[in-house]
Amino acid sequence: MKKVSIIVMGISILSLFGCSDLNKQTANIIEEYLSEKYNESFEVKYLGERWGTKSNNTVTTYVKALDSNIMFTALMDKSENIVENYPEMLLMNKFASVFNKAIIAEGLDASSWIRIHLEQPIEITKDMTIEDYLQKSNADYIHVEIVMKNDKSITAEKLKTIVQQSYDVFNGPSISATYWIFNDDEYKEVNDKLKKVANIDPSSLESYEYHSMVFVELTENGFVDSDEDINKRLEGEMNE
Repeated sequence: MKKVSIIVMGISILSLFGCSDLNKQTANIIEEYLSEKYNESFEVKYLGERWGTKSNNTVTTYVKALDSNIMFTALMDKSENIVENYPEMLLMNKFASVFNKAIIAEGLDASSWIRIHLEQPIEITKDMTIEDYLQKSNADYIHVEIVMKNDKSITAEKLKTIVQQSYDVFNGPSISATYWIFNDDEYKEVNDKLKKVANIDPSSLESYEYHSMVFVELTENGFVDSDEDINKRLEGEMNE
């Protein structure tokens, strides 16, 4: 299953971990490395897992690209070797923007993210387009996770339209979408959480009280489920 994901975050490194010299030095090294590599401005937002244990010889930082507003991770070891995923996150944002545009067109309030898993890794460059990626990866399946605010206007037709429009843009491959639909308070809580993390495991959404969870899949043979089944899931009738 090839997935794609989008994340936003806005927490200060100093507010979380204080203004230690080590934290500042780590942030400066990574920001300078990224700026030189991509000719853009970057800001380390905070530090996650850090070296100091037998099993951990790296430090994980969460970085924001100031020009593109993209959040991503950068890992640095004690020799100052840095591994980061800025190009991948840029590509993910391009995928998610297609779904988000379709969501807005349907008058719904939601955010989407996608995670890419490749059977055979390909090099993803900063300027890679969706078309380039699909051609080089031979991807035959895309899955998107969508957190959506509950609305009486949500119908099977609208959820299918979002998937169909994205399918048309991608010109294939098969697409599935999991819609996590939350009432007002829970929707705000989940979105606040999403703004503070750099990666999310969709299964973690199960810990929140969602109104319904709806799966919609479109293949070259058409939609897998009927409107009737999707509408039942919207009402929570077929969710475990």
